[in-house]
Amino acid sequence: MEASINSEEILAKLQNGDDVSVTYQFITDEVNQQVYAMLIHILANIDKLFLVEVVYTVIKEALMNAVKANAKREYFTRRKLDITNPVQYESGMRAFLTDIIMNWNDQEEYLKGSAYYVCIRMRLKNQELMMIIENNAPLLPEEQDRIQKRIDSAKKYNDLSDAFLDMGDNQESAGLGIILSQLLLKNSGIGQDRFKISSNGKETRVSLLVPDNTVPVEISNKLKTKILNEMEGLPPLPQSLTKIINLCSNPDSDLNMIANEIEKNPALSADILKLSNSAGFMSRQRVSTILQAVKVVGLKNIRNLLYVTGVRKVMDGQYGKVQEVWDHSNRTSYYARYIANESGKLKYGDIAAVGGLLHDLGKLLLLSIEKNLFNKLIAYQKGKEMNNSTLLEEISLGISHATLGSQLAKKWDFPEDLITIIDYHHKPFITPEPYKEVVEMVYLANMMSDVQESKRGYFTIDPGILNKFLGIKDKEKFDSFIERIEKGYQISIAEESAITK
Repeated sequence: MEASINSEEILAKLQNGDDVSVTYQFITDEVNQQVYAMLIHILANIDKLFLVEVVYTVIKEALMNAVKANAKREYFTRRKLDITNPVQYESGMRAFLTDIIMNWNDQEEYLKGSAYYVCIRMRLKNQELMMIIENNAPLLPEEQDRIQKRIDSAKKYNDLSDAFLDMGDNQESAGLGIILSQLLLKNSGIGQDRFKISSNGKETRVSLLVPDNTVPVEISNKLKTKILNEMEGLPPLPQSLTKIINLCSNPDSDLNMIANEIEKNPALSADILKLSNSAGFMSRQRVSTILQAVKVVGLKNIRNLLYVTGVRKVMDGQYGKVQEVWDHSNRTSYYARYIANESGKLKYGDIAAVGGLLHDLGKLLLLSIEKNLFNKLIAYQKGKEMNNSTLLEEISLGISHATLGSQLAKKWDFPEDLITIIDYHHKPFITPEPYKEVVEMVYLANMMSDVQESKRGYFTIDPGILNKFLGIKDKEKFDSFIERIEKGYQISIAEESAITK
């Protein structure tokens, strides 16, 4: 029986002590989005929302492996091959990997007409969540052996970077996904022993127990030490900038005095005028003088734009310009302000726009000193529709770009609102008040920018946040909105270019 997930209804049944199950024949991106939303409801209720990304990643991997196992059996049956015959299994697997894995979305029609299913079972007891992913395709001995070897090998890895060097067997569920899940369970404090895979000759079950108490493991490795040492070695923001930042923070400062201080530095003046007329601030009137910029943009925003200028000077000076990060940040900045305006929350427009410019501050450092590994992480995520890239960074490098960026922001004495945006832009659900709404806007703008840049799909975006700010509940409306906002962004970029020439 095919069903959709109603998060509120499932949570109510679990709270009542009932077991809950939902059955599918194929797991679509939309189903994954529903599972993600459901986990947010359940884990928030038991005060474990901080585990949502870990639990979702592990469960999503188990769901995908279950559907692949079903698809394999259906394929062998359709091809009239005996899956228990070693010779036929070997030849069938070669064809399966080509015909099925490379054309995965075509398999939905076959599986929906088959007897195979995948069932999600849940139970909530004493603040502990038990989840079971069950499918009616028993594991073959060689499959079980391969999976167990991966589980065993994961125990020797400290972080995911080691695993990249040990990928001799790329077959299906025995790949990097199981190692990723094992490392997530270990480092999150859930524990590898609370994840089990078993097969009884009729079904295969993957069980995950989310315990009442978890103690995260602090990852310590050479890469993390190298990154943190590099961060500590970065110079402070230029003194000329910090002097003006302090003036902007003083409520008694004179606007003309601040404008004069900025004008003493021609390069800084050019940067401030460019940023004041950048895509994220294009909804304001165009500015052509520093005094006009100070009056139109406001002291607080001039201060924040000085932080942006300082970051660019330090990072570009140390490592050279990482243009793809700045291009993404510019788009996110524009989208963030657009979302603030569209949702009627204009008071957040300015800080959301600046937060969009600075949200990937940590990524500048990671790309500069660990480019090869960072690009491997990006490549691994492609096609996996991961909701949160920071998990991979944390178990590969020991630190995510969001955490690293917030530490850099603290080092340079950024205001608390910007530090929080940088730190939580991938985990808006656990953002502390009073910054939750602005972080949600930057999260949404960042995710939408990623969709526009073909880095992820619609179904990786939290539907609750999407509906809260934009009233969007389906992909068709989302695609229409993206087309409209991107058109405005491109016009703003063209106008900005014309102004600064």
